[in-house]
Amino acid sequence: MGTGGHVQGSGGAGTAGGGAGGSPSGGTSAGGAGGSHSGGAAGARSGGAGGFAATGGAGGAAGTTGANGGAGGGAIASQWVLGYYVGYQINDYPIAAIDWSALTHIAFAPLLVKADRTLDLGFNDSNGTGQADAKALAQAAHAHNVKALMMLGGADAGANIAAAADASHRAAFVQTLLAALDALGYDGIDLDWEDSVDFADLAALGQALRAARPTIVLTYPAGALNANFPTVDPALVTLAGALDRFNVQTYYPSTAYAGSGWSSWFSSPLSGMTSTTPVAIDDTLQRYAAAGIPKAKLGMGIAFSAICYTGGITGPRQPTDGTTQTIVGGDNDYPLTRFYAPGGTFAGASSGEVKRDGVAAEPYLSLDAAVNDPGCGAPTRYITYEDETSIAAKGAFSKANGYGGIIIWTLAQGYLPSGAAGGRARNALTQALKAGFLD
Repeated sequence: MGTGGHVQGSGGAGTAGGGAGGSPSGGTSAGGAGGSHSGGAAGARSGGAGGFAATGGAGGAAGTTGANGGAGGGAIASQWVLGYYVGYQINDYPIAAIDWSALTHIAFAPLLVKADRTLDLGFNDSNGTGQADAKALAQAAHAHNVKALMMLGGADAGANIAAAADASHRAAFVQTLLAALDALGYDGIDLDWEDSVDFADLAALGQALRAARPTIVLTYPAGALNANFPTVDPALVTLAGALDRFNVQTYYPSTAYAGSGWSSWFSSPLSGMTSTTPVAIDDTLQRYAAAGIPKAKLGMGIAFSAICYTGGITGPRQPTDGTTQTIVGGDNDYPLTRFYAPGGTFAGASSGEVKRDGVAAEPYLSLDAAVNDPGCGAPTRYITYEDETSIAAKGAFSKANGYGGIIIWTLAQGYLPSGAAGGRARNALTQALKAGFLD
């Protein structure tokens, strides 16, 4: 969901919930794998934000209805497509260019909490006009019948959320959040609390927001589950009861790791969980469902970025040592905008080097010779990514199994350049989401 919340940020790989077969070295707490939404590796700024603190009640906004309404606010669409739109990439994908036909929900990120428990409404906006851009995004979303959320938190933003969400401050924090929704014209909140997390306080925050405004749209981006350490904290099941969607960051770095018994794998594999490739979308969602979270509320996740393996890895399911064989690329470093660019590695690959894994339902490049692709930052022969076919497979799986849709980190990284490889239109990937999940 940022780095952190959903992204791992530039340079940082993150972990995927510990080792594949042994003790969970570097493992995460139960219920989350370590995927993260970046708070703005690409020149994020906090200036020009202006604090926002509410005193007293925010007032109850009238509930919205319709296909995309929140719990208590009308029918819920069977499939959601929730795209993350981050302030530090706002000029890479201007509001006027957004492919609204492919979205049911959009989340502006990140909404940060200050040390004094007020809100930073700068959204790490590249232009320093976060509040104005936030309002413009919500207005544009509503004009296209899309619900607008604010992503609370992200990578390394948890300590201040923890201070604001504890029992002694929670009621005031809820009113602060609701007042921000009203001031900026938003429908709800994505609770992207990723570090310094107290799951009981997280669940209580979700319940308090739902009680204070029954029509609010509430979502949470959980970590993918490493099947070797599959415990789900019961508080997350409690939290899910207050949510419209319990989404899962089933993309790198939650899903792939080098060393600690892991074999080479994919960023968002649909299937194929084994002891050495211990994360896949189907397995993770089923484990959350078995813990008690309704399948209709569970959503998968993909990243609009590619990852690369170094050290001679040429494809999936090959042993990795975590030293010479590492994972590079990923969020911010190798967006699909660059991967599909004319003249890039993908555009120059031969037909024999472009492959597809039938189990994981993922495409990949297995290059005959190592390339020094700037998106990878190191010589590589194995690059995995998303394309229209892999997105279609995920949509078919979600529909067939009664799941609730998909999240995308981030929309801007999938806005392709003019002249993209294969004659792809600029919004080819979002149109694949529309066809796979909404049509």
